[in-house]
Amino acid sequence: MKWFICIVIACVSWSAKSQGIFHVRGGKPVSFKFELVNNVVLIPLTINGISFSFLLDTGVKETILFANTDDSLYLKNQNKMKFRGIGIEDGVEGILSTGNVIEVGNVAVDSLHWIYVIQAVELDISSDVGVAINGILGSKFFNSFAVKLDYQKQRITLFPSDYDYGRSVRKYTYVPLAIENERPYVDADMLIDTAWLKGKMLLDMGNTSPLMLFAFLLPDFHIKGPYVEEYIGRGFNGAIYGKRNRIRKVALQNFALNYPIVAYPDSNALFMSKLAENRIGSVGNQVLQRFHLLIDYSKNALYLRKNKMFAKPFLLNMAGIEVRHDGMIWRKELVKTVLPKKDENKIADHGITINLANDAFQYTFVLQPTYRIAGVRKDSPAAEAGVQVGDTLLKVNGKPAGKLTLAKIMGALQSRPGEIIRLTLRRDDEQYDIRFPLVDPIPF
Repeated sequence: MKWFICIVIACVSWSAKSQGIFHVRGGKPVSFKFELVNNVVLIPLTINGISFSFLLDTGVKETILFANTDDSLYLKNQNKMKFRGIGIEDGVEGILSTGNVIEVGNVAVDSLHWIYVIQAVELDISSDVGVAINGILGSKFFNSFAVKLDYQKQRITLFPSDYDYGRSVRKYTYVPLAIENERPYVDADMLIDTAWLKGKMLLDMGNTSPLMLFAFLLPDFHIKGPYVEEYIGRGFNGAIYGKRNRIRKVALQNFALNYPIVAYPDSNALFMSKLAENRIGSVGNQVLQRFHLLIDYSKNALYLRKNKMFAKPFLLNMAGIEVRHDGMIWRKELVKTVLPKKDENKIADHGITINLANDAFQYTFVLQPTYRIAGVRKDSPAAEAGVQVGDTLLKVNGKPAGKLTLAKIMGALQSRPGEIIRLTLRRDDEQYDIRFPLVDPIPF
């Protein structure tokens, strides 16, 4: 799964004002569970008492809610606004709501929170990830305390601003952070072919690619083959395309990761005036989840320690198709029921009983997801096998797609080169089966 978000909030009628910060109860470290779904971090959150699932993202400054502005009656102090970001020039209409009570993971509260509301259809990331995402919690959260993430246990720990967390990072390596416009930046070293490139990179938890580079900003830089041209992200105005290849290494301090995948967005997708000075790209969540990490904006510090994912290879969609969640439907299933045991104390019937209604089975209706093919990479195995955009995915390797998560489907499409994939698809009213081998288009 590949997507990224870059949003610039432009207020039409409001001047900048201070807003609240998050507080933890008791002045001691607190923790809560999160979900890691398709390389993004999802956290439980309530707004004025109503529950939501939000994406946690260091690459976004403000708190954003995907909702119909006509249905957001639970929000306070609403004012019309316009939003700008990657992929759109004129902006989209939305609202700014101030003075809201936000609680994260039942442990951290901000009672004066600003929320920016945009139409969900303008930035539909839920269908890319495969689960409901109601919004994005950005750097306002990270400004409030040091945040420790354990990707293995899927747990976040929050340290109050005056708390000494030194013992918690004894075995970690310190990496200096630069905080600009409430976003974190690190210096990364990348070995591209035989030359090292050093540059300023946004630490971007909302970017599911391992790395992103703005090739058009680098003098005399040429994207080395082999590479693929494909969909790499989503902005306000829809899909963003570019190239993708592998480089030999990326290093953060003394941690070197081998053969990471790099995405290169097309230059027309970016507003150059909105990029931080000297920034050349992003370090995404596929890199970050290979570490135990602690981020402390107040001390300009990042602490890293390898976890069990560190040496795992970076995988690519080798089938060459993008699958998107396409809603939910009710399906009828035949299930076996448990019959009551025969009562041995009763006198046996000496006749023959014929049960015309088979009580051993019954039908039940189950709400299941549907999936469609949203993109097919040119010259990919799926394209050569005849897969087309708009096809409905019915089965993957013999298993009904409705019983699989999007993460499991995409996992099957990047298992290993040579693996045979069997898909059952529906196009219009016709169903057909195809088979093709997985091929890595950008091998190590």
